[in-house]
Amino acid sequence: MKRRNFLKSSLAIAAIGSQIPNMIFGNSKRSRFHWSSITSDKIVVLVKLNGGNDGLNTIVPTEEPQYYNKRPSLALSENETIYLTDTVAMHSSMEPLLPFYEEQKMGIVQGVGYPNGNLSHFRSSDIWDTGSSGDEFLSTGWLGRLLELEYDNFPDNSPEYPLSIQYNSANLLEFKTSESNTALYLYDPDAMYSIITGNYVSNQGNETFDSYGGHELEFLREMDFMSFGYSEIINQASQNAPNTIMQYPDTNLGQQFELTARLISGGLDTPFYRLYQHGYDTHINQKSRHDQLLGELSSSLAVFLSEMEALELLDRVIVVTTSEFGRRVNENGALGTDHGTSAPTLIFGSKINPGIIGSNPDLEQLDNNGNLQIQFDYRQIYSTLITDWIGLPESTIQNIFGNNFSSIPFIDQALSASDNTILDGFTLQKAYPNPFNAKTTLSYTLPREKNVTIRLLDCRGKAIKTYKLSNQKSGKNIFKINGKNLSSGTYFAQVQTGNSILTEKITVLK
Repeated sequence: MKRRNFLKSSLAIAAIGSQIPNMIFGNSKRSRFHWSSITSDKIVVLVKLNGGNDGLNTIVPTEEPQYYNKRPSLALSENETIYLTDTVAMHSSMEPLLPFYEEQKMGIVQGVGYPNGNLSHFRSSDIWDTGSSGDEFLSTGWLGRLLELEYDNFPDNSPEYPLSIQYNSANLLEFKTSESNTALYLYDPDAMYSIITGNYVSNQGNETFDSYGGHELEFLREMDFMSFGYSEIINQASQNAPNTIMQYPDTNLGQQFELTARLISGGLDTPFYRLYQHGYDTHINQKSRHDQLLGELSSSLAVFLSEMEALELLDRVIVVTTSEFGRRVNENGALGTDHGTSAPTLIFGSKINPGIIGSNPDLEQLDNNGNLQIQFDYRQIYSTLITDWIGLPESTIQNIFGNNFSSIPFIDQALSASDNTILDGFTLQKAYPNPFNAKTTLSYTLPREKNVTIRLLDCRGKAIKTYKLSNQKSGKNIFKINGKNLSSGTYFAQVQTGNSILTEKITVLK
């Protein structure tokens, strides 16, 4: 049986666990303790727009003539878009998210993909799930490797809470480790709890054969144990969630966001959530279908962000959208679009650098297959979450991906540090003036005399100037950035002392 089909079968069995015969369960050796170098309480909510989201009709390059020439039927008119800048608009069905853009809680990373993009749904999804390149085949997921690295000897030593939760998909490859799986496939927590408090039989004393079938049975047992073993704490978190007046849309995605909000606000320590929204494979009659999908996404996400903000939890949460690929520039003959390459990634939270990172896609300079060029490797998104959001050292990137991928400056204050902490007493104040024309001043405070490195990064995270300052005094220090030779646009000023890095977004206006 293929892994993908096996996963579907095992999830079906997990859902009727109380009726499974005794002999199917193996021996559980777990003790319950938590050890990890993940010391922050940050939470990552990943939302997959499954099927390949059309980036050009999500974040629209309104001043690009080829957008209208190549899409005579699908190009969005002015009244079907909401302008974000003079040259960039978003689909009008995303209006519920406009307040978050205006409040600087929404970011857009343009042109995310990977070299030589594969146009198969399954293969490209596997690439994104495993954190691999297009010509590399891995059997473990990027999150599975991360969590296996950070939670030593998992699953024998598992924390009291699930490390990851995912909904609405039987594909658990993203969370697959070398021996197990770090994700809990979650349906209604009350239903799970009613099952485990019924006649569930624990898996004791049954060994498996050293064969393909035996290995798959072990995998099934692990998933079953996680589903039932964690149901009590999940139910407890769900019951502990405070009542709010937020009304989520009555859609599958709305339910996923509502349950995620309940678990986070109820105190569950799970750091990773994966949500799914299906339907983005819009080969036929795209316009109405895409409008509906983006509307469902935006309305559900807006309620979730509002609830996190009302409960003062948004500082801990970042939401990131992904999709296995974008769509072609040209519309097809069925009023839809076919499989493409790069597309924008949307990022939400109160601790992000808002606005647009990267340039509008160039519709004149396409690849050999007529698809968009990439601007950022998708593993840069993952790397930024690992180092700048969660606070793990940069060496973790090499360990997980087998290569180094530079961060993208979409996190307001990066937690990157080899000791996973920002130096106590090291602070960076807001630049002033900002925006600026000629000069702006950075003010930073040091707890003791230290060497300091200041970098000026462009909107793609590339260092364009570096200043090494020795023996900076303890207390408040200032540094002036000269914008004389800088073009108008967004930049990032990065202040580093030792292994601690703080970042400030600055804007040049001329």
